[in-house]
Amino acid sequence: MRSLFILLVFPLILSPLFSLTGKVLVMNVNGPITEGVVAYMEEVVHVARHEGVNRVVVVLDTNGGFLSATEKIVYLMRNSGVEFAVYVPSGGRAFSAGSIILLASKIAGMGPGSVVGAAQPRPYDEKIVNAIAGWAKSLAESSGRNSTAAEGFVRDNLALSAEEALRHHVIELKADTLERFLQNIGWTGPIQEVDPGPRSSILLVVTNPDDAWLLLMIGVLMLLLGLSHPTYIVEGTGAALVLLGLLGMGLVGVNMTSLAITILGAATMFLELKTGHGVLAMVGACISALGLMMIYESAPMLPISIWSEAMMGLMVCASGLLGFYLYKIRTALKKRPIVHSPRSLIGKEGIVKRRIPAGGEGVVLVESELWTATSDEDLEEGEKVLVIAAAGMKLAVTRCR
Repeated sequence: MRSLFILLVFPLILSPLFSLTGKVLVMNVNGPITEGVVAYMEEVVHVARHEGVNRVVVVLDTNGGFLSATEKIVYLMRNSGVEFAVYVPSGGRAFSAGSIILLASKIAGMGPGSVVGAAQPRPYDEKIVNAIAGWAKSLAESSGRNSTAAEGFVRDNLALSAEEALRHHVIELKADTLERFLQNIGWTGPIQEVDPGPRSSILLVVTNPDDAWLLLMIGVLMLLLGLSHPTYIVEGTGAALVLLGLLGMGLVGVNMTSLAITILGAATMFLELKTGHGVLAMVGACISALGLMMIYESAPMLPISIWSEAMMGLMVCASGLLGFYLYKIRTALKKRPIVHSPRSLIGKEGIVKRRIPAGGEGVVLVESELWTATSDEDLEEGEKVLVIAAAGMKLAVTRCR
């Protein structure tokens, strides 16, 4: 009876442990490969170790990313003690840096309509091409995949559909859905999606070069607007966005020249507060756009998108419009008479509020405001006076006759 009890109860006690070790963690990478994705993967690896899970699937849809971030991701995939699978969803892409990540995985699959490859560095540099081609070939060989196709991704900008990738043994299987992919590779445990934490979420935004540049530019425009019409809220928000933009650019691996040019463009835009007709704001935005283009040029596996080019054009136009608006506001303010100008009080009557000795100073009340006043005669408190002149912020008065 005791043996029967152990046989019945013992599996029930151990079943949660078996289901825990069979769990599969899912991380979704949809966008450029940046330091934010590195931080996200580090969080996923931490969760896997904490929960005793050794299987992670990366759902990958990317046009590419930074080489330094890709190197860190590959290192995590190969040295964290966790098995990584990569799945490119239906209609998705694993271009450039994404193809390197796919080659580094233990198992890879793709959905219908997806594409992998096109990893030739831009601008073309033979030294960089040879280095990345050798790396891709080595990753493919160590994963038991087609090293010739992997090398072709880099040297010839080869791109393969899901069917072609399966036929050329770049991936292990083709599956319509993530669930079907996991079922086919034998990862049948419960699925748990791991969302980025607060830190990773912020890094995923600010380390995207488009987002970092956009944050910086919007922040500068808000500062310009706030300094022209002080509200403190607009200036504070603008300053925070500028800092986030600079933080992001410091994390995306850009060289100092690109960052310096971007900051120079932002500084040029501030000159619009003093002079110009919107021209300086546009020039500053153009200089900053040049800095963003240099960021892409310095990242061999990060292709510039049509959205990036459109965004730069829109920001240049918006900067010019804001600069022209500030110019018009300045012009209108210069033409408007100053309501409380001392000269506008000449000919007005007032009352002495503090005695004015002859040749000395006192205080008078004119138009409901107190003013420092001088007179050639003694004037006592309560006497009515007439403003006859104004010098600076002082009035000259005489007794009403």
